[in-house]
Amino acid sequence: MSTSPPPARVLVARSSHLGDVAQTIPLVHALRSAFPGARVAWAIQPAFAPLVAPLVDAVVPFERDGGARAWPRIRRAMRAFGADLAVDAQGNWKSAMVVRLSGAQRRVGCARAAWQEPLAARVLGVSGATAADAPHLVDRLMAVAASVGAPAAPPRLDPALTGDELRAGFEALEALSPGAGRAPLLLHPGVPGDPRTWPSERYAALLERFGPHSDRAPIVVTGPAEADVGARLDALDRCGAAAHLVGQSDVRALCALFHAARQRGGVLVAQDSGPAHLAASVGLGVRLLAGPEDPSRTGPWPVCGAVDSPHRLVRPPADWRPGAPWTRRPIESIEPEDVLAAL
Repeated sequence: MSTSPPPARVLVARSSHLGDVAQTIPLVHALRSAFPGARVAWAIQPAFAPLVAPLVDAVVPFERDGGARAWPRIRRAMRAFGADLAVDAQGNWKSAMVVRLSGAQRRVGCARAAWQEPLAARVLGVSGATAADAPHLVDRLMAVAASVGAPAAPPRLDPALTGDELRAGFEALEALSPGAGRAPLLLHPGVPGDPRTWPSERYAALLERFGPHSDRAPIVVTGPAEADVGARLDALDRCGAAAHLVGQSDVRALCALFHAARQRGGVLVAQDSGPAHLAASVGLGVRLLAGPEDPSRTGPWPVCGAVDSPHRLVRPPADWRPGAPWTRRPIESIEPEDVLAAL
Protein backbone atom coordinates (compact mmCIF):
# COMPACT_ATOMS: atom_id res chain seq x y z
CA MET A 1 0.00 0.00 0.00
CA SER A 2 1.31 3.42 -0.93
CA THR A 3 2.07 5.99 1.80
CA SER A 4 2.53 8.87 -0.69
CA PRO A 5 0.04 11.74 -0.73
CA PRO A 6 -2.87 11.09 -3.10
CA PRO A 7 -2.17 12.48 -6.56
CA ALA A 8 -4.23 15.31 -7.98
CA ARG A 9 -3.53 14.42 -11.62
CA VAL A 10 -2.81 10.94 -12.96
CA LEU A 11 -1.52 10.05 -16.42
CA VAL A 12 -1.89 6.56 -17.90
CA ALA A 13 0.39 5.68 -20.82
CA ARG A 14 -0.90 2.94 -23.11
CA SER A 15 -0.88 3.96 -26.74
CA SER A 16 -1.91 0.72 -28.52
CA HIS A 17 -3.12 -1.93 -29.50
CA LEU A 18 -6.91 -2.25 -29.36
CA GLY A 19 -6.98 -5.42 -27.25
CA ASP A 20 -4.32 -4.13 -24.86
CA VAL A 21 -6.11 -0.78 -24.59
CA ALA A 22 -9.31 -2.61 -23.67
CA GLN A 23 -7.42 -4.56 -21.02
CA THR A 24 -6.05 -1.34 -19.54
CA ILE A 25 -9.56 -0.05 -18.78
CA PRO A 26 -9.65 -1.90 -15.39
CA LEU A 27 -6.56 0.05 -14.35
CA VAL A 28 -8.30 3.35 -15.06
CA HIS A 29 -11.40 2.29 -13.13
CA ALA A 30 -9.18 1.27 -10.21
CA LEU A 31 -7.33 4.58 -10.24
CA ARG A 32 -10.66 6.42 -10.31
CA SER A 33 -11.77 4.43 -7.28
CA ALA A 34 -8.52 5.07 -5.44
CA PHE A 35 -8.37 8.81 -6.19
CA PRO A 36 -11.94 10.07 -6.76
CA GLY A 37 -10.84 13.70 -6.60
CA ALA A 38 -8.04 13.33 -9.14
CA ARG A 39 -8.14 14.21 -12.81
CA VAL A 40 -7.07 11.34 -15.06
CA ALA A 41 -5.56 11.58 -18.54
CA TRP A 42 -4.69 8.84 -21.03
CA ALA A 43 -1.80 9.10 -23.50
CA ILE A 44 -2.94 7.07 -26.49
CA GLN A 45 -2.84 6.89 -30.26
CA PRO A 46 -5.75 8.81 -31.82
CA ALA A 47 -7.17 5.68 -33.49
CA PHE A 48 -7.97 4.17 -30.07
CA ALA A 49 -8.94 7.35 -28.24
CA PRO A 50 -12.73 7.10 -28.93
CA LEU A 51 -12.92 3.90 -26.87
CA VAL A 52 -11.47 5.46 -23.72
CA ALA A 53 -12.34 9.16 -23.98
CA PRO A 54 -15.53 8.86 -21.86
CA LEU A 55 -13.52 7.20 -19.08
CA VAL A 56 -11.02 10.00 -18.49
CA ASP A 57 -10.87 13.75 -18.06
CA ALA A 58 -8.38 14.27 -20.88
CA VAL A 59 -6.96 12.37 -23.82
CA VAL A 60 -3.34 13.13 -24.71
CA PRO A 61 -2.85 12.05 -28.34
CA PHE A 62 0.35 10.23 -29.16
CA GLU A 63 0.63 10.74 -32.91
CA ARG A 64 2.91 7.82 -33.65
CA ASP A 65 2.88 8.49 -37.39
CA GLY A 66 4.16 12.01 -36.78
CA GLY A 67 7.74 10.80 -36.32
CA ALA A 68 10.10 12.96 -34.30
CA ARG A 69 7.65 15.87 -34.33
CA ALA A 70 5.20 13.83 -32.25
CA TRP A 71 7.43 14.03 -29.16
CA PRO A 72 7.42 17.82 -28.62
CA ARG A 73 3.66 17.87 -29.14
CA ILE A 74 2.90 15.17 -26.61
CA ARG A 75 5.34 16.70 -24.14
CA ARG A 76 3.57 20.07 -24.34
CA ALA A 77 0.17 18.43 -23.90
CA MET A 78 1.32 16.41 -20.89
CA ARG A 79 3.07 19.34 -19.24
CA ALA A 80 -0.14 21.36 -19.67
CA PHE A 81 -2.02 18.54 -17.89
CA GLY A 82 0.56 18.49 -15.07
CA ALA A 83 0.47 14.89 -13.83
CA ASP A 84 2.07 14.13 -10.48
CA LEU A 85 1.64 10.35 -10.98
CA ALA A 86 2.32 8.65 -14.33
CA VAL A 87 1.57 4.96 -14.84
CA ASP A 88 3.29 3.04 -17.62
CA ALA A 89 0.78 0.39 -18.71
CA GLN A 90 2.70 -0.72 -21.80
CA GLY A 91 6.26 -1.52 -20.83
CA ASN A 92 8.41 -0.46 -23.77
CA TRP A 93 10.72 2.40 -24.76
CA LYS A 94 7.94 4.60 -26.17
CA SER A 95 5.68 4.34 -23.13
CA ALA A 96 8.59 4.83 -20.74
CA MET A 97 9.62 7.94 -22.66
CA VAL A 98 6.05 9.24 -22.48
CA VAL A 99 5.91 8.95 -18.68
CA ARG A 100 9.39 10.49 -18.43
CA LEU A 101 8.37 13.48 -20.55
CA SER A 102 5.14 13.89 -18.59
CA GLY A 103 7.04 15.68 -15.83
CA ALA A 104 5.42 13.51 -13.14
CA GLN A 105 7.62 13.10 -10.09
CA ARG A 106 6.27 9.61 -9.48
CA ARG A 107 6.48 7.11 -12.36
CA VAL A 108 5.37 3.50 -11.88
CA GLY A 109 4.80 0.41 -14.00
CA CYS A 110 4.93 -3.36 -13.88
CA ALA A 111 7.98 -5.24 -12.64
CA ARG A 112 10.83 -4.83 -15.08
CA ALA A 113 10.97 -8.54 -15.80
CA ALA A 114 7.45 -8.28 -17.21
CA TRP A 115 8.31 -5.48 -19.64
CA GLN A 116 8.68 -6.06 -23.36
CA GLU A 117 11.80 -3.88 -23.19
CA PRO A 118 12.93 -3.93 -19.53
CA LEU A 119 16.00 -1.76 -20.06
CA ALA A 120 13.67 1.17 -20.78
CA ALA A 121 12.36 1.14 -17.21
CA ARG A 122 15.88 1.32 -15.78
CA VAL A 123 17.17 4.01 -18.14
CA LEU A 124 14.07 6.22 -17.98
CA GLY A 125 13.34 5.83 -14.27
CA VAL A 126 10.09 3.88 -14.06
CA SER A 127 9.65 2.06 -10.77
CA GLY A 128 8.66 -1.60 -11.00
CA ALA A 129 5.64 -1.75 -8.74
CA THR A 130 4.70 -5.42 -8.87
CA ALA A 131 6.06 -8.92 -8.91
CA ALA A 132 6.55 -10.39 -12.36
CA ASP A 133 4.78 -13.69 -11.74
CA ALA A 134 1.27 -12.56 -12.79
CA PRO A 135 1.07 -13.76 -16.39
CA HIS A 136 -1.95 -11.79 -17.60
CA LEU A 137 -1.87 -8.06 -18.34
CA VAL A 138 -5.06 -7.36 -16.36
CA ASP A 139 -3.63 -9.02 -13.26
CA ARG A 140 -0.34 -7.13 -13.60
CA LEU A 141 -2.08 -3.79 -14.02
CA MET A 142 -4.38 -4.39 -11.08
CA ALA A 143 -1.28 -5.08 -8.99
CA VAL A 144 0.15 -1.76 -10.17
CA ALA A 145 -3.08 -0.04 -9.10
CA ALA A 146 -2.86 -1.70 -5.69
CA SER A 147 0.74 -0.52 -5.29
CA VAL A 148 -0.34 3.12 -5.56
CA GLY A 149 -3.27 2.78 -3.18
CA ALA A 150 -6.23 1.31 -5.07
CA PRO A 151 -8.44 -0.87 -2.85
CA ALA A 152 -8.63 -4.57 -3.57
CA ALA A 153 -11.65 -5.24 -5.79
CA PRO A 154 -12.55 -7.37 -8.81
CA PRO A 155 -11.39 -5.68 -12.02
CA ARG A 156 -14.03 -3.58 -13.73
CA LEU A 157 -13.62 -4.15 -17.48
CA ASP A 158 -16.53 -2.23 -18.95
CA PRO A 159 -16.04 0.91 -21.11
CA ALA A 160 -18.92 2.74 -19.34
CA LEU A 161 -21.40 2.63 -22.20
CA THR A 162 -24.14 5.23 -21.96
CA GLY A 163 -27.84 4.53 -22.11
CA ASP A 164 -27.97 5.92 -25.64
CA GLU A 165 -25.10 3.67 -26.71
CA LEU A 166 -26.77 0.61 -25.21
CA ARG A 167 -30.06 1.37 -26.97
CA ALA A 168 -28.21 1.84 -30.25
CA GLY A 169 -26.53 -1.53 -29.72
CA PHE A 170 -29.86 -3.30 -29.32
CA GLU A 171 -31.20 -1.55 -32.41
CA ALA A 172 -28.13 -2.58 -34.42
CA LEU A 173 -28.48 -6.19 -33.30
CA GLU A 174 -32.17 -6.22 -34.16
CA ALA A 175 -31.38 -4.88 -37.64
CA LEU A 176 -28.81 -7.64 -38.18
CA SER A 177 -30.77 -10.44 -36.53
CA PRO A 178 -34.48 -9.66 -36.10
CA GLY A 179 -36.32 -11.37 -33.29
CA ALA A 180 -35.14 -12.89 -30.05
CA GLY A 181 -35.76 -16.55 -30.93
CA ARG A 182 -32.20 -17.28 -32.12
CA ALA A 183 -29.06 -16.67 -30.09
CA PRO A 184 -26.56 -14.44 -31.91
CA LEU A 185 -23.38 -16.17 -33.03
CA LEU A 186 -20.88 -13.44 -33.81
CA LEU A 187 -17.75 -14.25 -35.78
CA HIS A 188 -14.72 -12.03 -36.18
CA PRO A 189 -12.25 -13.05 -38.91
CA GLY A 190 -8.85 -11.58 -38.20
CA VAL A 191 -6.28 -9.67 -40.21
CA PRO A 192 -4.82 -11.75 -43.07
CA GLY A 193 -1.20 -12.70 -42.52
CA ASP A 194 -1.34 -12.51 -38.73
CA PRO A 195 -0.26 -15.89 -37.27
CA ARG A 196 -3.13 -15.59 -34.77
CA THR A 197 -5.72 -15.40 -37.57
CA TRP A 198 -7.88 -18.41 -38.39
CA PRO A 199 -8.04 -18.83 -42.20
CA SER A 200 -11.05 -17.16 -43.80
CA GLU A 201 -11.80 -20.40 -45.67
CA ARG A 202 -12.45 -22.05 -42.30
CA TYR A 203 -14.91 -19.30 -41.40
CA ALA A 204 -16.66 -19.85 -44.74
CA ALA A 205 -16.84 -23.59 -44.05
CA LEU A 206 -18.24 -22.89 -40.58
CA LEU A 207 -20.97 -20.66 -41.99
CA GLU A 208 -22.11 -23.52 -44.21
CA ARG A 209 -23.11 -25.41 -41.06
CA PHE A 210 -25.81 -22.84 -40.24
CA GLY A 211 -29.05 -22.71 -42.17
CA PRO A 212 -32.09 -20.48 -41.69
CA HIS A 213 -33.58 -22.96 -39.20
CA SER A 214 -30.52 -23.14 -36.97
CA ASP A 215 -30.92 -22.08 -33.35
CA ARG A 216 -27.95 -19.74 -33.85
CA ALA A 217 -28.07 -16.53 -35.90
CA PRO A 218 -24.58 -15.97 -37.39
CA ILE A 219 -23.29 -12.40 -37.70
CA VAL A 220 -19.89 -11.82 -39.32
CA VAL A 221 -18.23 -8.65 -38.03
CA THR A 222 -15.12 -7.18 -39.64
CA GLY A 223 -13.31 -3.92 -39.04
CA PRO A 224 -11.45 -1.71 -41.52
CA ALA A 225 -8.36 -3.95 -41.49
CA GLU A 226 -10.45 -7.01 -42.34
CA ALA A 227 -13.00 -5.39 -44.64
CA ASP A 228 -11.77 -7.31 -47.71
CA VAL A 229 -12.12 -10.58 -45.81
CA GLY A 230 -15.61 -9.58 -44.69
CA ALA A 231 -16.69 -8.78 -48.25
CA ARG A 232 -15.25 -12.08 -49.50
CA LEU A 233 -17.09 -14.08 -46.80
CA ASP A 234 -20.29 -12.28 -47.68
CA ALA A 235 -19.82 -13.39 -51.29
CA LEU A 236 -19.00 -16.98 -50.22
CA ASP A 237 -21.98 -17.25 -47.87
CA ARG A 238 -23.93 -19.66 -50.05
CA CYS A 239 -26.60 -20.36 -47.44
CA GLY A 240 -27.25 -16.67 -46.92
CA ALA A 241 -27.99 -17.42 -43.29
CA ALA A 242 -25.48 -14.94 -41.89
CA ALA A 243 -25.66 -11.19 -41.52
CA HIS A 244 -22.49 -9.35 -42.51
CA LEU A 245 -21.29 -6.15 -40.85
CA VAL A 246 -18.31 -5.20 -43.01
CA GLY A 247 -15.72 -2.55 -42.13
CA GLN A 248 -17.19 -1.59 -38.76
CA SER A 249 -15.00 1.20 -37.36
CA ASP A 250 -16.83 2.56 -34.30
CA VAL A 251 -15.37 0.60 -31.39
CA ARG A 252 -17.87 1.83 -28.80
CA ALA A 253 -20.74 0.91 -31.12
CA LEU A 254 -19.15 -2.53 -31.45
CA CYS A 255 -19.04 -2.82 -27.64
CA ALA A 256 -22.72 -1.92 -27.53
CA LEU A 257 -23.53 -4.55 -30.18
CA PHE A 258 -21.61 -7.14 -28.16
CA HIS A 259 -23.49 -6.11 -25.01
CA ALA A 260 -26.81 -6.59 -26.77
CA ALA A 261 -25.67 -9.99 -28.05
CA ARG A 262 -24.80 -11.00 -24.52
CA GLN A 263 -28.30 -10.08 -23.38
CA ARG A 264 -29.69 -12.42 -26.05
CA GLY A 265 -27.49 -15.35 -25.04
CA GLY A 266 -24.91 -14.88 -27.78
CA VAL A 267 -21.21 -15.66 -28.00
CA LEU A 268 -18.30 -14.47 -30.13
CA VAL A 269 -16.04 -16.81 -32.09
CA ALA A 270 -12.70 -15.12 -32.67
CA GLN A 271 -8.97 -15.49 -32.50
CA ASP A 272 -6.93 -13.44 -30.02
CA SER A 273 -7.85 -9.99 -31.34
CA GLY A 274 -9.07 -6.56 -30.34
CA PRO A 275 -12.76 -7.46 -30.77
CA ALA A 276 -12.30 -10.52 -28.55
CA HIS A 277 -11.16 -8.21 -25.75
CA LEU A 278 -13.97 -5.73 -26.45
CA ALA A 279 -16.42 -8.61 -26.11
CA ALA A 280 -14.82 -9.58 -22.80
CA SER A 281 -15.12 -5.98 -21.58
CA VAL A 282 -18.93 -6.20 -21.74
CA GLY A 283 -19.18 -9.80 -20.56
CA LEU A 284 -19.91 -11.47 -23.91
CA GLY A 285 -18.51 -15.00 -23.85
CA VAL A 286 -15.70 -15.70 -26.30
CA ARG A 287 -14.97 -19.02 -27.96
CA LEU A 288 -11.28 -18.43 -28.52
CA LEU A 289 -9.43 -19.86 -31.50
CA ALA A 290 -6.03 -19.89 -29.82
CA GLY A 291 -2.65 -20.38 -31.44
CA PRO A 292 0.23 -19.82 -31.28
CA GLU A 293 0.11 -17.46 -28.27
CA ASP A 294 -0.70 -18.58 -24.73
CA PRO A 295 -4.31 -17.57 -23.93
CA SER A 296 -3.54 -17.35 -20.22
CA ARG A 297 -1.19 -14.46 -21.05
CA THR A 298 -2.84 -12.70 -23.98
CA GLY A 299 -6.41 -14.01 -24.22
CA PRO A 300 -9.63 -12.45 -22.94
CA TRP A 301 -9.99 -11.93 -19.20
CA PRO A 302 -11.05 -13.75 -17.02
CA VAL A 303 -8.71 -16.38 -18.45
CA CYS A 304 -10.28 -19.10 -20.59
CA GLY A 305 -10.92 -22.18 -18.50
CA ALA A 306 -11.01 -20.36 -15.16
CA VAL A 307 -13.97 -21.25 -12.97
CA ASP A 308 -15.54 -17.77 -13.20
CA SER A 309 -14.79 -17.16 -16.87
CA PRO A 310 -17.47 -17.01 -19.59
CA HIS A 311 -14.73 -17.66 -22.17
CA ARG A 312 -13.69 -21.05 -23.50
CA LEU A 313 -10.93 -22.33 -25.72
CA VAL A 314 -11.90 -24.08 -28.92
CA ARG A 315 -10.21 -27.51 -28.73
CA PRO A 316 -7.51 -26.77 -26.19
CA PRO A 317 -4.50 -29.09 -26.07
CA ALA A 318 -5.29 -32.11 -23.92
CA ASP A 319 -2.63 -31.23 -21.36
CA TRP A 320 -3.43 -27.51 -21.11
CA ARG A 321 -5.13 -25.74 -18.24
CA PRO A 322 -4.85 -22.14 -16.99
CA GLY A 323 -1.35 -21.68 -15.63
CA ALA A 324 0.12 -24.71 -17.41
CA PRO A 325 2.73 -24.30 -20.14
CA TRP A 326 1.09 -23.52 -23.46
CA THR A 327 1.74 -25.76 -26.43
CA ARG A 328 2.62 -23.40 -29.27
CA ARG A 329 0.46 -24.75 -32.04
CA PRO A 330 -0.59 -23.25 -35.38
CA ILE A 331 -4.11 -21.89 -35.37
CA GLU A 332 -4.71 -23.70 -38.68
CA SER A 333 -4.93 -26.95 -36.72
CA ILE A 334 -8.41 -25.96 -35.49
CA GLU A 335 -11.27 -27.28 -37.63
CA PRO A 336 -14.86 -25.98 -38.04
CA GLU A 337 -16.08 -29.12 -36.25
CA ASP A 338 -14.06 -28.03 -33.21
CA VAL A 339 -15.97 -24.73 -33.13
CA LEU A 340 -19.29 -26.54 -33.38
CA ALA A 341 -18.28 -28.75 -30.47
CA ALA A 342 -17.40 -25.69 -28.39
CA LEU A 343 -20.87 -24.24 -29.05
